[in-house]
Amino acid sequence: MNNRKNKRYHKFQISTDGAIRPDQSASGLAAIVRDERGKIRYWWQKRAGGMTCNEAEYAAVIFALEQLLQIQGRERVGEIVVYCDSRLVVDQMQGRAAVRAPALRQAQTRLQKLVARFKIVSFHHISREQNRLADALAFEAVEGWGASKSQSSSEKPHEGIVEEFFSSWRSS
Repeated sequence: MNNRKNKRYHKFQISTDGAIRPDQSASGLAAIVRDERGKIRYWWQKRAGGMTCNEAEYAAVIFALEQLLQIQGRERVGEIVVYCDSRLVVDQMQGRAAVRAPALRQAQTRLQKLVARFKIVSFHHISREQNRLADALAFEAVEGWGASKSQSSSEKPHEGIVEEFFSSWRSS
């Protein structure tokens, strides 16, 4: 039996967000990866150095795609749909807006190189309300409550933690 035929490519939906604390020279990056059914497969968060808001938004998408490259040996990544609450990042990656700031031009170039390593990647703008979990994880990371400095990402949380988070989120 040919095992190659049994391996199918996965379509992942990724929600990303970046948070900043200029007074602490810190940023928080977060990404949530869902499968075709909307089930959370992975989440990652990382505390990073000082950035502008737009730089942090780019950095969060870059962080997500870099993490996906690391799991690509375990998962066959086909299509990636990136959801981001930064209209600037989405418009620039879709080619609808020019990139003028040198730091953002550099971030866009890096992101484009990562995008080229996957079969299909598309970018879609969502409201901050639709991005609450990624927003919360980015805030947690920038405040230092999430992954420690030595452990820069958290992968595939315990199933109960996700439900507990959503339950507490709904009640607040």
